[in-house]
Amino acid sequence: MCGCSAFATVFALTGGGVGQRNRATPAEDPLDALLARLRHLPVLERMEKQASTSRGRSECLKQMPTMLDVVTLGLSAGLSFDSSLELYCGRYDSELARVLGAAMLTWRLGTESRDEALMGVARKLKMASFDRFAGVVTQALAFGSPLAVTLEHQAQAIRDEQRSQIEEEIEQVPVKMLIPLGVLIVPAMLLAILGPLFGASLSLG
Repeated sequence: MCGCSAFATVFALTGGGVGQRNRATPAEDPLDALLARLRHLPVLERMEKQASTSRGRSECLKQMPTMLDVVTLGLSAGLSFDSSLELYCGRYDSELARVLGAAMLTWRLGTESRDEALMGVARKLKMASFDRFAGVVTQALAFGSPLAVTLEHQAQAIRDEQRSQIEEEIEQVPVKMLIPLGVLIVPAMLLAILGPLFGASLSLG
């Protein structure tokens, strides 16, 4: 019994204690420390923020036709604009749904009017398609004009615009492939073809 307790004491003072100290105070990696400091540089923080904003804007642009379709279906079914927009925000988990949900909350609480909230979203997203959407909704609700047909046409226009952008990107792929082709593949092919010839000529000479 005494031998067991002595062994436990020695283990705690040697191996066990060292392991606990190592776990409590791990050595800091210099590379991780350098990367952590670089992340807090103002230039890199600004670039990261701009990249995040660009990704969010691109995601919202992709969601615009879906949002317009849901709102159009809600209006065609007899729902109000607010109920139709709430239907989209409640059914979809996207950046656009979150932004519009926050805007709806502001005009329902009375801190902003609907027009002000929609124009605020348009200024935040900086998208021409949402600018047109906000303008159409504001005018239609102010003058009582039908909104469903207009939004349907707008959704189709956005889809056509996105399709044309994709086609342009596809057409630019062969041009972009010329750079790696000329820099990497062609020199390697020339070296593989002409290398043995040069080697043979040098051996004969």
